[in-house]
Amino acid sequence: MKQILSLIYIPYLVLVISLIFFGRKKPIQRFSWILVLIFVPVLGLVFYLLVGSDSYWDYKKSRIQRRHSALFKDLERIMAASNQSAEELSAAQLINKKYCGSIFTTDNEVEIYTNGRDKFTNLFRDLKAAQEHIHVQYFTIHNDSVGRELINILKEKSAQGVEVKLLYDSFGCFFTFIRTLFWELKQAGGQVRGIRPYARALNYRNHRKLVIIDGAIGYLGGMNVGEHYQDGVRGMYWRDSHLRLVGSSVHDLQQIFISDWIASSRKNKVGFRRRLKNYFPSRENPGYLPTQVVANGLYNKYIHNDIMNLSYFNLINGARKRLWIQTPYFSPSEPILQSLKTLALRGVDVRIMTSAYYAFGGLFHHNIANYYLRQLIGSGVRVFKYRAIMHAKTMLIDDDGLCVGTVNLNVRSLERDDELFVYFQSEQENRGYQNVFKEDFKNSLELDYARFQKQTLLSRALESVVSLFSPFS
Repeated sequence: MKQILSLIYIPYLVLVISLIFFGRKKPIQRFSWILVLIFVPVLGLVFYLLVGSDSYWDYKKSRIQRRHSALFKDLERIMAASNQSAEELSAAQLINKKYCGSIFTTDNEVEIYTNGRDKFTNLFRDLKAAQEHIHVQYFTIHNDSVGRELINILKEKSAQGVEVKLLYDSFGCFFTFIRTLFWELKQAGGQVRGIRPYARALNYRNHRKLVIIDGAIGYLGGMNVGEHYQDGVRGMYWRDSHLRLVGSSVHDLQQIFISDWIASSRKNKVGFRRRLKNYFPSRENPGYLPTQVVANGLYNKYIHNDIMNLSYFNLINGARKRLWIQTPYFSPSEPILQSLKTLALRGVDVRIMTSAYYAFGGLFHHNIANYYLRQLIGSGVRVFKYRAIMHAKTMLIDDDGLCVGTVNLNVRSLERDDELFVYFQSEQENRGYQNVFKEDFKNSLELDYARFQKQTLLSRALESVVSLFSPFS
């Protein structure tokens, strides 16, 4: 019997080596999967085929591109025409247009919300005033008072003849008991679609949070839809950041939503009432703010999985004086980790703020973050743990750069999930968010190297073991 098992196990190892080493994964990702596949032979292989293999998702993306190629080309032409009159800026920090597909526009206005109550009050007001169309996209929508209010507004607007489209991430909404409300919205005339409902796409999520109203107002940021984004969790305050945008940058948000909507359409049932160009109205925008919207996962020519990683790497490396980052989950890619160390050693004021508490998975996330934070503190990076739930995804660069979006500084956001962020080049917005950071520092505990040195050997060993699974965080 042992000989038979050995004969079976040898070809299994050959299969594992073929699957892992001929893929595009980084060394630590390969090592993590090798551990799973060797120590959990059969179930590990099934799990890898479901969530670890890139081949299936590459196949799905190519099918989506072929099926909807005419629409994607039309969308690309519309954006090119829309950007002809935009002023493109040039600076060392900016993200290359040819790589990410978006340019800087200078006619924008922004409102920044740092709590859910302000965000939802203004969002619901704008939704009620919609005249033509509403596009909503969230990773998670909860069936609670906030989620029900959102759906009720969408039902009312749909009944009034407004075109309503809602996209939700199938995995993000799996345990939120929201499907009955989605059915009610459909009955009222709204269109609702789940993003990647098939099991083999489990590891490829759409983490964006977007609302576009009449092609003129856009919302994005870290907040999903639910009571805890405004009321907190277990008595703890929920600290987050969200944006309300007006200006030409809203066209970029519209492109992102429409691309995701097309990609989520089965066969050719796209369901637009108007021609695509009518979702990009031309308006005089009185704003002053230079803004660039950056997103990955689009299904036209900008499909690179590393847009987030390289864009953040570029912005981080451009820092000369200050680099302050807020992220709830921290497991950066190796190039970004080394850049943070180098900047601190060079004298740049580098600060990382993470969360002291998590809504779920706290032990897992704490150990992964501590593994990387230990390395940074020794290089002079200042590390802060916010004394509540920190869910904002922001980055402050020198005296004029500010990023706000959905991107966590972890492997999943930087290399796998569909994300977006907005980069502002403005001394005024930078100063305003510096004040936000300073208030957050007052409510944070600063960690030091001595604290980490006092940790037990068992605690450090746990961090090292858990860090092997950082690609899944």
